[in-house]
Amino acid sequence: MEYVSHHDVQVVISDQRMPDKQGTEVLRDIKEKSPNTIRILLTGYADLNAVIDSVNEGEIYRYITKPWQNDELKDVINKATEIAQQTQDIAPSVFGDTALSHSAYSNAAGKRHLLVLDDDEHVYQQIKSHFKGAYTVSWANTLEQAASLLQKKRFGVTIADATLNEENITPVVYALKNIQPDLMVLMLTEFKDAHMVIDLINKGQVYRCLPRPTNFSMMSISLDRAFDHHERLLQQPILAARHQVEEVTEAETFNFSERLKGFFAKFRGWRMMM
Repeated sequence: MEYVSHHDVQVVISDQRMPDKQGTEVLRDIKEKSPNTIRILLTGYADLNAVIDSVNEGEIYRYITKPWQNDELKDVINKATEIAQQTQDIAPSVFGDTALSHSAYSNAAGKRHLLVLDDDEHVYQQIKSHFKGAYTVSWANTLEQAASLLQKKRFGVTIADATLNEENITPVVYALKNIQPDLMVLMLTEFKDAHMVIDLINKGQVYRCLPRPTNFSMMSISLDRAFDHHERLLQQPILAARHQVEEVTEAETFNFSERLKGFFAKFRGWRMMM
């Protein structure tokens, strides 16, 4: 930590099992000391709480499990270093959690567009009621509705469940982040599978993982920070490189349901028009 405080470090890789503290705590401290530094967590086991903490506290770039593939690890480190070099001239304060001055940004609170992607209308009504006046809240309970809304309006943040109508829609998160890296994704779901969260980090660059039942105090803080971060990315577009993810390939869509395939067909058409 002393070294990071006095040197320009582009990338830090921490093992989860460190002598004095957990790797997630190390990376959280790194984030506070050197916000520009890209953080990667390395671990031999997938502990659900540790994985969630790595998102919510460390805001890590990638989560690498042991035993790793050497080529894969090299690719991740090379990409992280490349991104760090691209963004090294950005002031450290831009990476922090300090609220933006909205007088300096035209997107006033009333124009902060939030998309709730959930098949439970009660969740949407709760969020809409709780954040009335702070955000313009839209709701989609099907992939078709989501595709329609996303084509009509640019959202800064989306709150999504991992399942929609009993179907895993995490590939949709990956696709949305691929086409709009400045979109901040908050997952509101019952987290049971650490590997799902790891994929959401590595493939979807999710911003926060919020457990059900809904904790509105936690959600309020997370939403404020997510919108602030979204607006930073709009002010400094080069920072979006830190949130870029790989495109979902056609080969990966072979086992998708017809609804997911339909979304990706619309998504690819939409992408071509942008």
